[in-house]
Amino acid sequence: MHALVNSILKILRGHSLVKNVRLVSYDETPAGKLEVKIRCRLADDYQFQIWLHHEPQALDYAYQLFTDQPLLRWDNAPHYPNITTAPHHYHDEDNKVSESQLIGNVLQDLNLVLSQIKKWLDTKDVLTG
Repeated sequence: MHALVNSILKILRGHSLVKNVRLVSYDETPAGKLEVKIRCRLADDYQFQIWLHHEPQALDYAYQLFTDQPLLRWDNAPHYPNITTAPHHYHDEDNKVSESQLIGNVLQDLNLVLSQIKKWLDTKDVLTG
């Protein structure tokens, strides 16, 4: 398995928010292309998904917290060129799109996303209530 995926799985399995981790899809080619989808169960009915499409010269990503509907999302699809952090952007629970602190460094970004999810869940009293 690709070293990046192993590192992602290690972070997820060691994080206090994550109850379990499932590799939904994995495709790696000899040319260096990688596509992976990972889902995690969090507290209550919350789930977290990571989708990556990695090529030697490009990375497309999407991180999503959801239940039966999307709640928080981070991605770098080029849909919002006027945002200062474009293509990186964030969708809040009202689907308002804004700047993102993510930079396309998966391991760094993943820790930031998990931290932001924890803060958001804390405001909902999911982790303490």
